[in-house]
Amino acid sequence: MRALVTGGARGLGRAVAERLVRDGGDVALLDVDPEVEGTAREVAALRPGSRVPAIVGDVAREGDVERTVDEAAAALGGLDLLVNNAGIGGSTAPLVETSVEEIRRVIEVNLIGAVLVARTVARVMIGQGAGGCIVNIGSIFGQQGVAGAAAYCASKGGVALLTHSLALELAPYGIRVNTIAPGNMATEMHFQDLRERAAASGRTFEEEVARVVATIPLGRHGTGEDVAGAVVWLASPDAAYVTGQTIGVNGGVLLT
Repeated sequence: MRALVTGGARGLGRAVAERLVRDGGDVALLDVDPEVEGTAREVAALRPGSRVPAIVGDVAREGDVERTVDEAAAALGGLDLLVNNAGIGGSTAPLVETSVEEIRRVIEVNLIGAVLVARTVARVMIGQGAGGCIVNIGSIFGQQGVAGAAAYCASKGGVALLTHSLALELAPYGIRVNTIAPGNMATEMHFQDLRERAAASGRTFEEEVARVVATIPLGRHGTGEDVAGAVVWLASPDAAYVTGQTIGVNGGVLLT
């Protein structure tokens, strides 16, 4: 398995890369943060002989995407899997108090970035003529709106419908496209949001974490390993008849 994981420096992207490498895959990590180079070295150490190139680039910039996808395909000898994970949370203020610049940046990274990377990788996969798998990382907030996250919800909702369109367009080439929609995940981006909520409400961070966990039927935050397991399944022959779907990895907090 030759994979490209965007937003691979930390969090869910890193966890997915670690699982893929442990399972015998080679993974190119793309991130705007140069920290991705250190992550790549640590992930590569999980399996001797693995190829884990680190590539620095911004998924919201077309030129960066074309360059980085070319680098990933060249380093790995092709691409079988894309995990479109790069994303940002953005402002938690009401939309009427959010600047256009903040709104645009969230949509450019989360949605336009996903479009650009998927489009470019799809061209590589079509050229290879051997099919492939694209997994877009959406969000529970792409399935329902929430106050204080209008731009984020809009961007992740767009990712889900991008998946639908791409699944139909790429099916003739044997390329399957699906979305994973995580819920409350134990990531720094989520915990930073909880810190801001706690500060605004007068609660402690620990109280805010407990409040969120109490809403989750499975009684815990999700982990990168939970998402990685879903990615591995979607990329496997066991999911050969699955395309255009949104798979909720959310502990039961949203049932669809």
